[in-house]
Amino acid sequence: MNKILLAVIAAVCFILAFIISFNVSKSSTLKKLEKQRLEEQQSLAAEQSSRDEQQSIENENNNPSAEPGSEAEAGTPENLSALPTPAIVNMPTDSTWSTVLINIYYKMNDDYEPFLAEVEEGSNIHLDERVAAEYLKMAEAAEADGIKLTLAAGYVSADRQERLWDKQVETLKAQGMSQEEAELKASFTVLPPKCNEANFGLSVDIGWLGADFSSSPAYVWLRAHAAEYGFIERYTSDKEGVTHFNACPWHWRYVGADAAKYIRENGISLEEYLGKVK
Repeated sequence: MNKILLAVIAAVCFILAFIISFNVSKSSTLKKLEKQRLEEQQSLAAEQSSRDEQQSIENENNNPSAEPGSEAEAGTPENLSALPTPAIVNMPTDSTWSTVLINIYYKMNDDYEPFLAEVEEGSNIHLDERVAAEYLKMAEAAEADGIKLTLAAGYVSADRQERLWDKQVETLKAQGMSQEEAELKASFTVLPPKCNEANFGLSVDIGWLGADFSSSPAYVWLRAHAAEYGFIERYTSDKEGVTHFNACPWHWRYVGADAAKYIRENGISLEEYLGKVK
């Protein structure tokens, strides 16, 4: 009887040991599989991120107007032989923030970072949060008039701007231009980092990036009503000699309603409004 009992106990112990061993092995295997799955997901995510970034760069390089620019060949300002060294400016803390001038002559200080807001949920296009709020008001008014304003681009990081700038300069140098010639030529379509108001979320590209946007119903509506919401057509064909930038009918800058109405009514540029024409 004792032998049978011992045999039963031994058998039970063996079974329990087997079950425990199996569960431990199973748990270990599951952990390994889970770890492998997570590593694969992270790898796929990294690869996708890399592909997205590369595609974004390629799109920008193929169309440097995206932040912003022009499909037309770059002009050359007659009064410049080389790109000037821009003066450093600080973002105003009072109501004049909306008219801060950023161009080849004025560069935002390196410490300033805008407070951004996504303009439309899921758009992944951001603007300075104050500009985003005003853009939404304008878009709602346009929609009430039967016009759909489609976002094309907004905030552009300084790093991305630098890649665009370097690419354009190198392309022009490959055509036989000197560094100075290439930089000057490039500045008419792709501004240097932090010399572009898009780097601070102050401007938005609407519709599509092409000269024919100027014949669209959206552009006609913007020309008639954008100033009411504080936006101006930043780069017009008749002011290229003042702005030193090619015309971009899709590119609209927020300056505030009062300034926008004055600029629109008098047919002047932001540079002229501020008395900073060079």
